[in-house]
Amino acid sequence: MNPSSPQDSLVIAGKTYRSRLLTGTGKFKDFDETRRATESAGAEIVTVAIRRTNLGQSPNEPNLLDVLPPERYTLLPNTAGCYTAEDAVRTCRLARELLDGHTLVKLEVLGDQRTLFPDVLGTLKAAEQLVADGFQVMVYTSDDPILAKRLEEIGCVAVMPLAAPIGSG
Repeated sequence: MNPSSPQDSLVIAGKTYRSRLLTGTGKFKDFDETRRATESAGAEIVTVAIRRTNLGQSPNEPNLLDVLPPERYTLLPNTAGCYTAEDAVRTCRLARELLDGHTLVKLEVLGDQRTLFPDVLGTLKAAEQLVADGFQVMVYTSDDPILAKRLEEIGCVAVMPLAAPIGSG
């Protein structure tokens, strides 16, 4: 794939990206390592677990926004660790507040703590609420094509079906 070729670009919620690679911010020893890895990967979209990462809510701790500025990267707040639709919606609203009105989010409503399989009913409920609240929702769900179509129909900007259990390599 030629990253400079327009037909190879990725468009999400009306924004065009040169890179199709989304990276995460977890699992690094510190924010400097996160920055270096993100730059080396050439990623433009970076997922952020709102419940686990400081975006300014803890002023005396290092802030991810100091090393991955929103002017350069699309920060994709996610609802990692949420097991109910209500928790996921609350987490997205917190992200919007912390990121000055940012509405692009990655929705994950988990149904099983061991496998991290999605709770599809909770996911659908949260997606409906978030879209109604003006969020641009990229949603993690099962591989059910009927559910994926429904999520698209309600207005999710991307549907990301489970291909294999998280962490399975």
